[in-house]
Amino acid sequence: MDEKTIKKAITALFDRPLLSKEYNLLVDRENELEHLTKICKFQPMGIFGLCGETGIGKTTALNFLDINDTKTLHLVLTEKESKESIIGDLLYKTALAIEKEKEFKKLSEEIKSWVVEERTTTIQAQTEGNLAVISAGVSKGSSINRRFNIYEAQEKISELFGNLKQKFGKIVLLIDELDKEDKKDVLEVLDSLKNAFMKEGLIAIISLPFSIYREYAYDRMRWNESGNLENIFKDMVFLDPLGERDIETMLLKRLNDFPGLFSQDALKVVSRFADGNLRDALWAAQQIILEITDERTITGKSAEKIIRTLVKNYFIYGASLSENKKKILKILSNEQGDKSYLVELLTKNGLKRTTAYMTIDRLTKEGLLIDRRGIIKISGKVYYLI
Repeated sequence: MDEKTIKKAITALFDRPLLSKEYNLLVDRENELEHLTKICKFQPMGIFGLCGETGIGKTTALNFLDINDTKTLHLVLTEKESKESIIGDLLYKTALAIEKEKEFKKLSEEIKSWVVEERTTTIQAQTEGNLAVISAGVSKGSSINRRFNIYEAQEKISELFGNLKQKFGKIVLLIDELDKEDKKDVLEVLDSLKNAFMKEGLIAIISLPFSIYREYAYDRMRWNESGNLENIFKDMVFLDPLGERDIETMLLKRLNDFPGLFSQDALKVVSRFADGNLRDALWAAQQIILEITDERTITGKSAEKIIRTLVKNYFIYGASLSENKKKILKILSNEQGDKSYLVELLTKNGLKRTTAYMTIDRLTKEGLLIDRRGIIKISGKVYYLI
């Protein structure tokens, strides 16, 4: 491959959310997008979740939502260290999103200035307070610091949403990157904003990590009680990992200008490694190209060699496997099925049934086995190590 081809192929495989004009690159998300579109069109109001693993395509899904005749604001959160910072960031980003609307320009500038001043004053007060306490020889924990005025922020958000609804009739908020992994953190933020969001004609779609979906599903199986995610979210849409053939299709679409660069066997190696995660697939394909610059077509054998090296380095510098784990994983390396099926395999190879159940649970928790809707198999990373 010449340098021009390498550069263009690497750029085509760069991991980034797709834009709405790149619909031809989208793979197997039509059902989820249709569901989200129906929520935005037909639900009268409410907070809804979009969940999935990191790198699965949540931002891309939000980018492709096109709701006709409805004002849609796409807000990407960047401040996440505390509830106060998240709410302040949401207020700022909403004001930023409407600054080009003539009738809201002045209000937008006022809100942005207030958030910046409030955050700056809070940080300065905390810094000065800590320095004063330290100089006096007292622990930081005893200092009293000025806090971000979350109550005024909530009032401004509520007022702003009310003004937008009055102007546009219906509003859809697409809120990306609320990636607080803990259910308690998510509840604290959304409990503070629930009243502002619960307005007739206001729909909020919030992208969340998979762990929150799991908690929500668990909550739905219990009676309503304080602290349930179901008390906040009206519904959740879950993005499943892609199938191996879908990963191969995604790579072929990205590499449309380079037919034959990856052989079919090489594509299979990448898709097996990725475990349905787009980000992992794109990264692996890039690494293979960067390592194999002297071949016109990358073969499965060459791709597997690079993948094995990458995985080996990961386990050298990151996680490690005991010999006992390696032995168990080798038994399961070419198998998949429900937990009972894998337990039977392990018991046939000398493990006690109770130990086999505990082992599968432990390996799944560690990410060495992957459980997808009750079907368990060895992860692609471990597969190429074993």
